[in-house]
Amino acid sequence: MLARLALTALTLAACLPGARALFPDEAGRIDWYRAQIGAPTALIPHTHNHTALLYAATQRNVVAALRAADGQLAWRHVLDGPISAFSVRDARVLTQSGANHSHVHVWDAASGGLEWSFAQPAPGRGAVFVRDCADVIALAGDALVRLAPGSSEPAWELPLNRTAAYSRIVVHNDAVFAIGDAPQTRSAKRRLHVVQVDAATGALRKQYDTAEGIALRGGSVVVLESREYGAYMVWREPENIVWYVHRLGLTAPMWELYHAKLVEIELMPPDMLTSTIAELDIDAGLNDNTPRFSLSYSKDGKSKSVVVEMFRDGDRLEMRKVASFLADGSAIAASPRRSVVAVRPTDTGAAWRVRGGDKHAGDYTYARSAYGPVARAALVYVGDEPRVVVQTRSGQLAALRPGSSEPLWTRNEALGHAADMAFLTLPPPASAAEHAAKETDPSVQPSPVARYILRWVATGRALVEWVAAGFGIASGDRPALAPTEGDHFGFRKLAVFGASTGAVTAVSSQDGAHAWSHYLTHGRTPVRIERVFVTRSSQALSTDAPVIVAAGRARNATVVAAFDALTGRVLSEDTLPLIYARAFELPATDPATGQRLLGFAVAGAEPRVAVWPPTADAARALCAHAAPLYVELGDQAGSTAVHGYRVACADVTEPWLAAEPAWEFALPAGETLISATRYEHGAQHTALQGRVLGDRSVLYKYINPHLGVLATQRAAGGIAVYLIDRVSGRLLHSVVHEQAVVSRAHPFVATLSENRLVYQFWRGLPAGYVTAVAELFESDRPDTRNESLAVSSLDLQLPSVVMAAFVAPEAATALGTTRTGSSITTRDVLFGLASGKLLALPDALLDPRRPMGAPTKDEQAEGLVAYAAPLPLDPRRVLSHGHAVAGIAHVRSAPTHLESTALVAAFGLDVFFSRTSPSGLFDQLSPTFSKANLVITSLALVAGCLLGAPMVRRKLTTRAWA
Repeated sequence: MLARLALTALTLAACLPGARALFPDEAGRIDWYRAQIGAPTALIPHTHNHTALLYAATQRNVVAALRAADGQLAWRHVLDGPISAFSVRDARVLTQSGANHSHVHVWDAASGGLEWSFAQPAPGRGAVFVRDCADVIALAGDALVRLAPGSSEPAWELPLNRTAAYSRIVVHNDAVFAIGDAPQTRSAKRRLHVVQVDAATGALRKQYDTAEGIALRGGSVVVLESREYGAYMVWREPENIVWYVHRLGLTAPMWELYHAKLVEIELMPPDMLTSTIAELDIDAGLNDNTPRFSLSYSKDGKSKSVVVEMFRDGDRLEMRKVASFLADGSAIAASPRRSVVAVRPTDTGAAWRVRGGDKHAGDYTYARSAYGPVARAALVYVGDEPRVVVQTRSGQLAALRPGSSEPLWTRNEALGHAADMAFLTLPPPASAAEHAAKETDPSVQPSPVARYILRWVATGRALVEWVAAGFGIASGDRPALAPTEGDHFGFRKLAVFGASTGAVTAVSSQDGAHAWSHYLTHGRTPVRIERVFVTRSSQALSTDAPVIVAAGRARNATVVAAFDALTGRVLSEDTLPLIYARAFELPATDPATGQRLLGFAVAGAEPRVAVWPPTADAARALCAHAAPLYVELGDQAGSTAVHGYRVACADVTEPWLAAEPAWEFALPAGETLISATRYEHGAQHTALQGRVLGDRSVLYKYINPHLGVLATQRAAGGIAVYLIDRVSGRLLHSVVHEQAVVSRAHPFVATLSENRLVYQFWRGLPAGYVTAVAELFESDRPDTRNESLAVSSLDLQLPSVVMAAFVAPEAATALGTTRTGSSITTRDVLFGLASGKLLALPDALLDPRRPMGAPTKDEQAEGLVAYAAPLPLDPRRVLSHGHAVAGIAHVRSAPTHLESTALVAAFGLDVFFSRTSPSGLFDQLSPTFSKANLVITSLALVAGCLLGAPMVRRKLTTRAWA
């Protein structure tokens, strides 16, 4: 009896660790969201209402305010183009942005609220506040204008001399100065041209040339603004050792002479001839009375920088040294106080020094191979304590304070420049048997018998720990996992991003925890990473590390780097002497490393494909593949023809394969390519080869892994969409949308999944945005299909295409489709909307076979609903919920180990991760499921059986003797 009871209890206990269920806090939870600003181009410290803020203008056209205390966003705005002017004055922030136009915004510095704005059709070249911060003087095109709040027209507008390229505005008292570069002519050298204008009326006072041989951005001139002393230009002419100091507006005398040796006594004439000067006060409002600039020179093989402060002593102009620093790779910045900071590289990261009004010093310990060298610095005060904010070239921001080498906070803004991303499936946590076996001998795999015995031992230990913890497992308590550790459900993956700043960053898809980073360069030039591949995946108990490969362009070369996906260790880094047109995975593996081969197609007079790894053995492994390889080129925006090539494999002696012309798809006259779409993950797994209709007949899907979609802009107006086979170049289907409009403001986006194409375009008002859906079948007649055992792209039947159009709720900037492990779950189409929402719409709503009237019984049995043109913006289907994911450019999905659930990622500027279940959680336990109650119920049933067994036996015995 006791033996049977013990065996039953152990059997139940052995079942406990094998049961898999979601923890309550995981059910329906948004995994994580990160608001980004991008790598800053300017950082301006400012204190408002006793709150220290750091204002930033970034490469991603963002203006934002960060709290200096914790690095969190106080506010931000994504502007409509590159930022050409950025200023903080009193309680206002001024920006000028736009590519082919000028848009001036004035923001409240504390809240980020828009106070007023003004738009002009000409591109902007600069903007500044008038001294009272009410009006703005701006350069727009070839005109200087004064803008005022509440007015739809400029207060005045003055056309400028078109022979000079104006890019600097200075306002002093009642005068406005526009400074530009006058080009070199036969009769005059390069010089600076100054226009002086009356600030109130816009009347031209004077214009003149000065600073012969000098350009504004040449490192030889600075413009200094002082509320008290006026506005000055300081420059050094080529082959001269003295400074020329010109007060704007004065032509007699035109300048004064000043010798830099009065500032730095050790300067000698050879040092001065190679010196440069640069402005430190990014915003003139930082230090109105004593403007500062830096002098950089080399002395005895060392690079040095001197911070110089300008002031006047009576009628005499004076300059004095504020601080000096070693400047080898240093970043120098000024603060609103008299203090300046210099951050220079060291073997362990960087060292910083504050001089001037205060004296502080410290170190910043970080891996330069992970984040790159220091690019920019800022000095902001929280109370009386300095905060040194360091920006690296990859886009990392870190705040430091005296006495600590660890940052107070960091922001990885490289994710705001992500161009591609790959999911890496992590191996699940090793079982107790696997751990025990590895502790004994890591190279030996445990036998089935050993696994069984070790599992019983581990189960007993787990049961004891569970009881001792007071049923802690039932309450959802569990140990935290590292970013590179997987889980049994496949929810925890590694998301590896490649950024245009040269950063490769790996984070956990579960919570965004940082795993590793690497800064990829070619010499000193960051690699503009465009593609990320998984060339070797994770396998449980395998000694081979998974491999991530990042590829990008730098100068006239292609850089391909392979990383250990779990640690970030660089396995190899190759520089290919080519500029690729396409990078793609090849259907073969490298015999030496076991990695998936990659191909880099090069266009030109002699098209070819470079194989990576760059070895002849890798190229021969590709050629040993049974099927011939085809690649298409010319599918970039602006092309008028797409060409297909067949890779030749004769006499392979190097990792280069010639590409022979196979076909050409010439676009009709007057059409240019705007978009090319193919399957994101190559040939997709399809669970159902056909679609079962209501009468139990089947429409067989047209599945072609070589399907390509070309969208073109027509000169006559509208767009055309072509479906082609990328192996034969054969046209499979085409459609023209005559009223469609495609532009930067109204992009064309598309996604291709199984036999369905979904794309969206702008059709003008009142239709708005249109979502078109095309579904491809082998035949329009049910139960008819291609019975051939061998299907070739060179001999394909044309598909039967069913199309429908819907009115989209909002503009989409990216489209995607959910993916599950076996493709049994229905797919949701993912819309990354311009408003920042991530919307998931089910197949049923986008079914092109939806009937125009009330569905029949057969159509109801098929799951069809009546056609309705507007697609609903159902808040319950918005995966991002209350988050506004700015700048969505890519939507990606990855399967989990649960067929019901898919991971979803949206990124562009912001980054957002979630998981969704298009068909419901049919393979998961309810979040309210109680494991403790299950165990108690099971034990109660066992006890009841044990107690009832003797009584049943006595009853049967008594009945037998009766």
